[in-house]
Amino acid sequence: MLKTSNDTTQFNGRGARKRFTCMTAGQSSATELLRSCPVVTATGQTMGRVRSVLVDARSRQLRFVTVTPNNSKATVTIPWQALYFDSDLVRLVFYTFS
Repeated sequence: MLKTSNDTTQFNGRGARKRFTCMTAGQSSATELLRSCPVVTATGQTMGRVRSVLVDARSRQLRFVTVTPNNSKATVTIPWQALYFDSDLVRLVFYTFS
């Protein structure tokens, strides 16, 4: 089940709900499938592994994937639309358009 935050942020005197909710592995079947999934570039270079996903709290659609690069504590957030799931090799492929 999707858990959203009830925390509000003051903006122009009105309360506003958070737009995105971070989901970690185990909070839904989708995140369980993506947990620790490798992420590579279109050329096959390893970027890291999926740490969590960001879901739009309003529409409940997957919007971003947070990737932890190998040997690093930093995280990289990638739009879901820029990723392709390679089911043969069980990995996410990040496509950049240049």
